[in-house]
Amino acid sequence: MLNLLFIADVIGAPGRDVVRALLPDLRRRYDVSLVVANGENSAGGFGLTHDSATALFAAGVDVLTGGNHLWDRKEGFAYLSQEPRLVRPANLPLETPGRGFAVFPARDGTPVGIVNLLGRVFMKEADCPFRAADQALQGLKDQCRVVLVDIHAETTAEKIALGWYLDGRASAVIGTHTHVQTADECVLPGGTAFLSDAGMTGGFDSVIGMDRHVALRRFLTLLPERFTPATGDLRMNAILLRIDPRSGRAASIQRLQIPWEAGPAGPARLLAGEEPAAAVRGAVRERVRDLRAGGIVPALALVSVGDDPASAIYLKKKSAACAEVGIDARHVTLAAGTDTSTVVDRVRSLGADPAIHGILVQLPLAAPAEAAAVLEAVPPDKDVDGFHPVSAGRLAAGVPGFVPATPRGILELLRYYHVPLAGRHVVVLGRSNIVGRPLANLLSMRGVDMTVTVGHSQSGLDLAELARQADLLVAAIGRAEAVTADWVKPGAVVVDVGIHRVAAGGGKQRLTGDVEAASVSRVASALTPVPGGVGPMTVAMLVANTVRAAERLLARVKV
Repeated sequence: MLNLLFIADVIGAPGRDVVRALLPDLRRRYDVSLVVANGENSAGGFGLTHDSATALFAAGVDVLTGGNHLWDRKEGFAYLSQEPRLVRPANLPLETPGRGFAVFPARDGTPVGIVNLLGRVFMKEADCPFRAADQALQGLKDQCRVVLVDIHAETTAEKIALGWYLDGRASAVIGTHTHVQTADECVLPGGTAFLSDAGMTGGFDSVIGMDRHVALRRFLTLLPERFTPATGDLRMNAILLRIDPRSGRAASIQRLQIPWEAGPAGPARLLAGEEPAAAVRGAVRERVRDLRAGGIVPALALVSVGDDPASAIYLKKKSAACAEVGIDARHVTLAAGTDTSTVVDRVRSLGADPAIHGILVQLPLAAPAEAAAVLEAVPPDKDVDGFHPVSAGRLAAGVPGFVPATPRGILELLRYYHVPLAGRHVVVLGRSNIVGRPLANLLSMRGVDMTVTVGHSQSGLDLAELARQADLLVAAIGRAEAVTADWVKPGAVVVDVGIHRVAAGGGKQRLTGDVEAASVSRVASALTPVPGGVGPMTVAMLVANTVRAAERLLARVKV
C-alpha cells in the first residue's frame, strides 16, 4: 500500500513551525511516501512566497497546493509561476501562471497525480471545477493511477458533489478552505477516499487560525483591521490515505489532529529577513510609481570616503535595492585622506540640490574625516539614515521623523512574524546611537509599549543576568558570539544585530553575529539568522525612508 499524507491549510509562521516540528516523526511513524500540503495561507496568513514555500519544503513537504488566497502576496508572483512543486487551481484562466495538475514521484517511485481545484459557490469567479477535473484526469490518465484532488471550496455541498462525481476516477478528494476539520471521512463505493474539509494547521486559540481579538473587533465594528495568525493552542490537522498503487483505489482514510507545544529545548524558529524585506520593497515600489507620476524621481546620494571593502559590499546592496524599487542611487565617492571640511562641503551641496531627496553617509569614513561633523551636515529632511541629532531628538520626543534603518527594520521584522511586544520586557545589549539608543526609544513608544532595559559595557558582570530577564533580547554589542545560551531565558526571542567574519578552519572564514546561534537556538523560541536576518530589513527601511523624503517634497509642491 502507498501511504500519502495531506496537511490541511498551513496558517502563517505558526503553522510552518508545527509542520517543521511534527512532520519528520509522522513520515517515519506512518511510512509516508508523499506529503502534500495546502500552502495558500502560509505567508503571514495570506498567500504564498518563496520563503514560506522553502520552509515547508525544507520541513519535508513534497508538493504544495493553493486556493483563492494563493496570489495575495505580490512579491511571490514570480516564484509561483516557476516553482515545479506547486499546483495551483486548475480552473483558473489559462493565462494564470503555474500548473493546475502534475505528476510527482512518491518515495517508492509510484507516480502520483495531484489536482487542485477552486469552488465556484461564494468564491471568486472560476471555470467549472467539475469540467476542469475531467480535463485534469484526461491529462493524467496515461501517467499515473493514483490521483489526489484538493478541492478548495466554501460550501460542503459543492465538495460532496465533486466527491461523488469523481468516485472511482480519483483516489482521493479532499476539501480545504473552511479551516474546520469535518468528521465525514469515508471511502466511496468506487474506491475514492473523501473528506469535506481537512481543517487547518496553526493556532486553534483563534477564529479559523487568526487572532481572535482582532476577528472579534472586526465583527463588532465592521472596521477594517489587519488579521494576524494566532499562536496559541498549536495543532496540525492532516489526512492519512492508504491507496493501492496498482488500482489507484483507496483502502482507508484517517483524520489526524496533533497538538504541539514549543519547548525551550527545541530548535528556535528562524526570523529570516528576506521575506518581510521583499514585502517592504514591494510596497515602496508602488509608492515610487505614484511619485514618478507626479513628476518626482526619488534620488538617494550614497556618500563614501575611502575604499573600505565591507562598505563597498553594503553600498552595492543598497544600490541594488534602490534599482529594484525605482530609486535613482547616485554614488559620491571621495578618496581616502579627504579632510573633514571637504566632505562636509560636498554633503552640504547635496543637501542644497532639490533633485536629491535622501543622503546616506556610509560609515566608517577613512581618516582624517570625522563622522560626527559629516553627519551633522546632512539636512534633517534628507537624513534617511536617521543619524542627525535632530532625527534622534524627534524620535526621543515621539515626534514624526526619520528612524534609523536598523531599529526600524527590527521592529517591522518582529511585527511581520507577529512576535508579541506590548507589555513584554526587552533587553537591548548595546547603547550606540545607530542601534541601541534609537531602538530603546522605538520599542518603548506608545503603540509598541515594551518595557526597556539597556545593557552596555559598563553593566559589568550583571549584563548576562540582565539578558536572562528578557522576553526579547537584542544583541548589538559588537563582539562575535558573545551571547551564549546561558544569557537567554528559555522561550525568549533573540535578535542578532552583529555581523563578523571569524576563522572557520583550513584558512577559511565564516559569517557570524553577536549571538552563538548553535547554543542559543536550543533555548530561544525564535532567533534572527546571520546573515539574512536584520540585514535585509535595514536595506529595505533605507529605501522606505528615501521614498518618504520624496513624498514630503511632493506634498510641499502640491501645497
